[in-house]
Amino acid sequence: MGTAIAGRGEVHHVHHDGDGPLSDTLVDAVASLTDTAPADLPPLDTRINVAALDTLWETDADRPTAAGCLTFTYGGYVVVVRSTGAVFLRETTDDE
Repeated sequence: MGTAIAGRGEVHHVHHDGDGPLSDTLVDAVASLTDTAPADLPPLDTRINVAALDTLWETDADRPTAAGCLTFTYGGYVVVVRSTGAVFLRETTDDE
């Protein structure tokens, strides 16, 4: 996982390399951005089905991964997860 810390309103990029669950990468990224321990964040399963998130783009080796994108909010961030392993995070605004 690589996280770039940036100012408010900027998009933060994390790449999930398949080492461990995608949900762990996401929670660790939000914890890093908010300077909060992962255990002190709200449970991710209050925002999304964690098992589904972790297996969303898993496929057999014989089949290519389907292209896709998933967007939701968590821990004060709008989260966009792409099937390529890219995760984008942007602080939510009052409108979101």
